[in-house]
Amino acid sequence: MKGENFLKAIEKALKSREGMLIAFQTENTDCYRLFNGIDEGVSGFIVERYKDVLVFQWHEGKCQLETSQMLEIAQFYAANLGIKSVYLKRFVSDRSSHSADLSYYLNRPLWGEESSSKIICHEKGIKYEIHPCDGFSTGIFLDQRNNREFLGTQFSNKQVLNCFAYTCAFSVACALNGNQVTSVDLSKKYLDWGRNNFNLNGLSTEAHFFYAVDVFEQFNKAKKLGKTYDLIILDPPSFSRNNRGKAFSVKKDMQKLISESCDILNPQGTLFISSNLASWNSSLLKQLTKEVIADKKIKVDEWDLPKIPQDLMGVEAPLSAYCFKKLS
Repeated sequence: MKGENFLKAIEKALKSREGMLIAFQTENTDCYRLFNGIDEGVSGFIVERYKDVLVFQWHEGKCQLETSQMLEIAQFYAANLGIKSVYLKRFVSDRSSHSADLSYYLNRPLWGEESSSKIICHEKGIKYEIHPCDGFSTGIFLDQRNNREFLGTQFSNKQVLNCFAYTCAFSVACALNGNQVTSVDLSKKYLDWGRNNFNLNGLSTEAHFFYAVDVFEQFNKAKKLGKTYDLIILDPPSFSRNNRGKAFSVKKDMQKLISESCDILNPQGTLFISSNLASWNSSLLKQLTKEVIADKKIKVDEWDLPKIPQDLMGVEAPLSAYCFKKLS
C-alpha cells in the first residue's frame, strides 16, 4: 500500500472506537478488535488487542502491507494506547492443509518487548488465558463475545454440552451461571487450557466434564447412556481431522451434526449453531437447520441472537449463527 493511507485508516478506526473503548473499560473487557480489514480501509489486515499486547493478522493474498508499514502501525498504537508488544500471525489462504508452525507466526514480537507466553485477559469480567504467540488463534474467538454472554445468562442449573469446545470459553460463561457443562474437543491440550480457564474464574473442574474425543463419538455415548442436554453448543471449525485421520468439514457434515444433536436434546432444549465458513451466512445456516428440523418432524421456536460485536462487524468476520428451542 503506497503513501500513508494505511496509517490514516488505522487512525480513523481508532477514533471511531473511542466510545467503545470507554465502554470496554467500564465493563472490564480488555480483549477486542481494533481494526477490521477491508471494511476499515486495509484489506487482509486485522488488529486485535489482548490487554497490553496486540496481535496483527496478515492474510495471504489480501494484505499488501510491508513490515516497515506494520512497524509504523505498531508505534502508532503504542503511542496512543500504551501497547507494550505486537505479535504477527500470517494467515495462509487455506489452513486446512497447514499446521500452525513458526513459518506462519512468530514466537517473538514484531515490535516491543517480549510478552509472557500466557496472559490473563477479561471479557465482561470473565477471565481467560490468552497465548499471543501460540498457533493461529490466541485462545478465544472475539466474534462470539455477545453470544457467550447471551448463552451464559439465559440458562441456570441446566445440563450443557459444548461441542468443539476449544479452550472452553462458552463452557466457562455457562458454568458461571450455575450450569453443569460437558466440554468436548479432539485436543486434550486445549481442554487442559479450558480447565485453566475454569480455575481462573473460581470454578471447580471436578463439577464439570471434559472429554477429548470426536464429537460424534460423544453423541453415540450419550445415546447409549440415555443422556440428554438442555443446551447444546455447536461451534465447529470449518475443517478438522481426528486422530484416526477422519476429516470433518462444515460443508459436508453440518447437517449430520445438527441432526444428531437434536437426538440428545431435551424437550424444551436449546440448540445454538455457529460457523465462520466464509462462504456461508446466517440465512444459509438457518436454511440448513430447518431442513433437518423438517426431516425430524420437530417443532421449534427461534431465538433472537445478539448482533456480532460492533468492533468485529464486516465481511472479514463472517460469523453465521442460528439458535432454536425445541418444542416437541
